[in-house]
Amino acid sequence: MGSPRNNLVILGAVVVLLGVAAYLIFLRQPVTESTQLGLDLQGGVSAQLRGSQTGGGTVSREEMEQASDVIRQRIDRLGVAEPDVRVQGQDQIVVQIPGVENPNEVIDIIGRTAQLGFYQVLATDGSPNTPTDEVDSVGKEIEGNLKDDQDFKPGKTKVIFEESPPIQGDGTDVFGYVVREQPDLTGEALQQNGANVEFDSNNKRVVSLQLTAEGGNQMADLTQEILNDAAVSGESAQMAIALDQDVQSAPVVNEVLSDQISISNNGLPDGLPEDEARQLETVLNTGALPVNMEIISQTTVGPTLGLSSLKSGLLAALLGFGLVLVLLVAIYRALGLVAALALLVYAFLMWGIVVAVPVTMTLPGIAGIVLSIGVAADANVVIFERIKEEVRRGRTSRAAIQAGYDRGFRAIIDGNITTLITAFILFALSTGSVRGFAVLLVIGVLLSVFTAVLVTRALLGLLSGRGVQLSPGMMGVSKGDVSTQRTAG
Repeated sequence: MGSPRNNLVILGAVVVLLGVAAYLIFLRQPVTESTQLGLDLQGGVSAQLRGSQTGGGTVSREEMEQASDVIRQRIDRLGVAEPDVRVQGQDQIVVQIPGVENPNEVIDIIGRTAQLGFYQVLATDGSPNTPTDEVDSVGKEIEGNLKDDQDFKPGKTKVIFEESPPIQGDGTDVFGYVVREQPDLTGEALQQNGANVEFDSNNKRVVSLQLTAEGGNQMADLTQEILNDAAVSGESAQMAIALDQDVQSAPVVNEVLSDQISISNNGLPDGLPEDEARQLETVLNTGALPVNMEIISQTTVGPTLGLSSLKSGLLAALLGFGLVLVLLVAIYRALGLVAALALLVYAFLMWGIVVAVPVTMTLPGIAGIVLSIGVAADANVVIFERIKEEVRRGRTSRAAIQAGYDRGFRAIIDGNITTLITAFILFALSTGSVRGFAVLLVIGVLLSVFTAVLVTRALLGLLSGRGVQLSPGMMGVSKGDVSTQRTAG
């Protein structure tokens, strides 16, 4: 049974652990925020993306891993809790983001390759205040006109577009630009984390770009070339700043620029919209994806559906937990009461571990916890049945409890090792929420051994040390089943 001192030490440690768990759950932050919920419990967005090389080449696993890292960094910058980003197969990435209020904005950010390019504008054509339903047709017309321009040379130049809110009136300003096939200056010239949302001298929102020293020299050379060519041709000195193939800004160059430039939108009173500016800042600072990404599927789970799933999962878990407690008390009487108390300790410590790690809670995760409750109860059943066997042989309650733990311990360890092996296999071979099930099952099994073997034993040992004698009836054994010849011990 262990010495009274050891039992007190174990129970003291349990009290400390319960205190730590209570702090993590209730005091460190609001209880409604302490447990992180997965996509299926609070709503969010799930997307599947396919990677490809420009020109149709096959992507490597290493490139997909790099792409997943970049996507994860972008999501982290949005402040989204616990995104699940994983490579699937040879060329796909699955992204699950819980708690997203604007799914389309997030999908746009994670899927952009974010290749930043600075181009000298060779020719331009545009259509201000284009009606929304005519943007595509007007764009094709502008592209046709620019391809007939003398500055357009197939294979050496291309046409890129800018669509922006108009300075005055309604519709969309659509402009096309003839530029060289490759950027005159790439995003490699941008300093690490060199993009920042700021306000210019006119209090308009812009994204400032801090270039490296070498990048600043290259920018000076490029803008000097643009000014020289404009002086000769008499055309406007214009530079296009494009993200992928979309022009973000096409300012007129009035002077030689160096290592500090900005992306702006002078057509709007406040400059760049805040959401657009933050998106630009995020994709530029996290770097370019190493491959082209195409969104092949997208699923949005509404908060209402997530809340309904959470309520159903919690109800099932609490109902199962309550039935286990009732069953233990009904069959094992006083032993069942001790086991019920230990299971309550188990449940509270499990909650504390989920918050501390933290583990994102999903419906399969709740299923893993429910299963581990059964495992914890099963460990108590194994020991208590051993205890009842010893009581039937006529042993005292103290001796029966000692023998029950000694003889039942190995069976508990064997059974739990089998469960752990299964959980590890699930974790290694599965993905997503199934992994969450496996993780919580492992935590639950280890915690169940602690509560069933140490906590219940310490509680029973403390009762015995206080001189409390449990009659056979108090341990679920009828008097008629007790051997009349008392066994030694």
